[in-house]
Amino acid sequence: MTTHQRRAPDPADAAPSSLLGPALLGRWQGLPLACFTTPPGAWKDRFAAPHAALALLDTGGLRTRLHVGRRHHDLDVRPGGFGLFGAGVEVGVEQLGAFDARRILLELDTKLLVSRGLCDDDPALPLHHSQFFDDPELAAVLRRMVDEVRQGCPNGALYAESLSLGVVLHLHRTRTVAAADPRERGKLSLRQWAGLEELMDQALASDLTLSALSAAVGLSKPQFVRLFRNTTGTSPHRYVMLKRAERALQLVEGSDLSLVDIASDVGFANQGHLTRVFRRLYGLTPGEARRQARK
Repeated sequence: MTTHQRRAPDPADAAPSSLLGPALLGRWQGLPLACFTTPPGAWKDRFAAPHAALALLDTGGLRTRLHVGRRHHDLDVRPGGFGLFGAGVEVGVEQLGAFDARRILLELDTKLLVSRGLCDDDPALPLHHSQFFDDPELAAVLRRMVDEVRQGCPNGALYAESLSLGVVLHLHRTRTVAAADPRERGKLSLRQWAGLEELMDQALASDLTLSALSAAVGLSKPQFVRLFRNTTGTSPHRYVMLKRAERALQLVEGSDLSLVDIASDVGFANQGHLTRVFRRLYGLTPGEARRQARK
């Protein structure tokens, strides 16, 4: 009779596998981001993140036991489930099983937020430490971040900064210990708006940033985003993208420029980026729009 001995788990078996390589992440200009698969089976780990961290189970499922201080929490996490971990909180992970689990991790580096001007003051973020919660709106933002990185960050710095700032403001509104109402009253003045429109028209082909737009009207980035949304009903990035699409449509219909040149002239990353935005906004490709205009 043969006796079978179970092989001791190899530490490499429990190592997450990153889905975003250094070359792709090097283009990302938002908060530190990671996306990785979770190895199946049972394994244990302990960590204490230097910064607050937001973890989303994007796909699959997992059963785990978290040890936080003297307490433990048994969790059966489904897609869309979040964990929120405060800076320096020591967490023990005892994974009981996982199925096709893919996670997204966003590091809430407060010093980085301040250095990039994404917060007015040092955002200590007194967040509610949460082992599990659902937030579809927040999940959609993290998934858009990953999609942007996978595509090579075609939307540039303004998009990355806008998404990152959106996460910060959302967490301040929904997950802080003493959440204050962050809504900014009022709108941009006519003079401020005129200056912004001139800047966007002149620099539409460049990689516009929140820094440039907010500085043009003398506001901090968070205050600028809130007042801009109050004024236009949308985010700075979406508004700029609409202006680029409108100018591209004018050139597609009224000029003989190639689609490659049009994409470059109005600030799209490439012709493919132009085509994706056209299809989403107008329901047809630039080539189809040109053919229709010349019938």
